[in-house]
Amino acid sequence: MKSTVMSKNILLVRHAKSSWAYPELDDKERPLNKRGKNDGPFMANYCRELGLVPDRLLSSPAVRAYRTAQFFHLEFNEEVASLTRESDLYFGSESDWMYLMNELPEAVTFPAFFSHNPTITYFANMFADEILDNVPTCGVIHLKSTAELWSQVGYGNTRMENYYFPKLVRDL
Repeated sequence: MKSTVMSKNILLVRHAKSSWAYPELDDKERPLNKRGKNDGPFMANYCRELGLVPDRLLSSPAVRAYRTAQFFHLEFNEEVASLTRESDLYFGSESDWMYLMNELPEAVTFPAFFSHNPTITYFANMFADEILDNVPTCGVIHLKSTAELWSQVGYGNTRMENYYFPKLVRDL
């Protein structure tokens, strides 16, 4: 009898373009600018068109990341079980992010993590055959793992399947 290996899918999403119009705001409080407010829904819809439909959204508590996650939540409202803030996604380390992934309940089938540079680029590159110089704002990285359990997801069994950036996909 042939065994079927289930794969785990994961999205890493950098927050959409933020505004610098209010220099007095704390970094965590910076909102999205006009482009960010357009790119967030556009990329959420693009992911749906590709069949990349997450069921759990985990976001940095920063306003720009959480707002980006809300666009995805609106797009995938029927499928998303929850949208939560995770402080480790606000400039936590790659090992903090891996810990979040490894601690996911098995009921989660396709999580999406919303965060920031430079860590999102560093983390994505841990799974890449080709190194990315930078994950642009509202960039989406699709990871696929052959691990059977979230606790087994690691750098050796997970690869970057593809990446999508607003500028790149709008030009297609």
